[in-house]
Amino acid sequence: MPRSTQPPPVIVLYGDEPYQKASLLKRVLDDLFPPDIDRTLALSVYDGSQTEEQGGPSFAGVMDDLATLPFFADRRVVVVREADRFITAVREGLERYLAAPSPSGTLILECRSFPRNTRLFKAAEAAGGRLHECKKLVGRALVAFVIGEAQARRKRLEPSAAARLVELIGAEQGALASEVEKLALYVGDRPTITLDDVSELVGQSREEKIFAVMDAAGEGRLPDALRLWDQVLTTDSEAAYKAIGGMAFTLRRWLSAQHMAAAGVPINAIAPKAMMWGREAQLQTLLRRLPATRLQRLLAELADLDAQAKSGSRSIERGVEALLVEVAAPAT
Repeated sequence: MPRSTQPPPVIVLYGDEPYQKASLLKRVLDDLFPPDIDRTLALSVYDGSQTEEQGGPSFAGVMDDLATLPFFADRRVVVVREADRFITAVREGLERYLAAPSPSGTLILECRSFPRNTRLFKAAEAAGGRLHECKKLVGRALVAFVIGEAQARRKRLEPSAAARLVELIGAEQGALASEVEKLALYVGDRPTITLDDVSELVGQSREEKIFAVMDAAGEGRLPDALRLWDQVLTTDSEAAYKAIGGMAFTLRRWLSAQHMAAAGVPINAIAPKAMMWGREAQLQTLLRRLPATRLQRLLAELADLDAQAKSGSRSIERGVEALLVEVAAPAT
């Protein structure tokens, strides 16, 4: 964020993605306070999830802080974290404040919800505030985020490796950033983080093992699938009970890819949506071997297996083996 010569009276960081909000708050504070400033003399931070009796913010206290002249700094900055409750309680007071804000204060509100159709939102805009929505990313945007995190650490992350990382870790950006940090340290002086690096460092999770089992079966490599499944059972005593979720996720992902292919979407456009960036050839093999009707039948059989395993009428280990045989069977 470039340093502004006219800091805003209010900054609102809102949305459902905590890592984005935390990262943006750090950048905002770095923008408002030069490195040589002692922030303790000009910064107040409140926990908005706490009541006044618990040490949380009061409207009068926040207003007093904003009106207090800063010591050895250009601005007095007040941060209210998790401010939803605070905003709801003092909304009208905030609207009045923003009509004539302190010339030397900046109020930072970090919250989940800040609707655009409210008078407070419009008052913040009219006052020259900065309003940043921090929402969860999906698809290509999430992969781009991971690649950007690697670039920030002066590493190139291959798109297929970024996609695999998202596949393994999920959509929580803080967890993804943490894994990118580990990978950057893992590769050392090498400039590029590869798919093999991700598989080696991150891919030892239960989820990765299940995905590898399904990939092998989906490509018709039954011996590999059964060998990998045996490794899963040997190394993780709880894997059998968690496997069905990973298998169902994989089958639904393949079924969605089949629907896109049937609609005429090209394979290079389907691969990112199926979380198989850089694996178009593998995806083509899967689509050729596993038509939509077969995938639907496999999902139904998996649901039956789940119900039978929970009732104790069937071994989940043997049931998964039987399902892998069906997945790996040649196309009819």
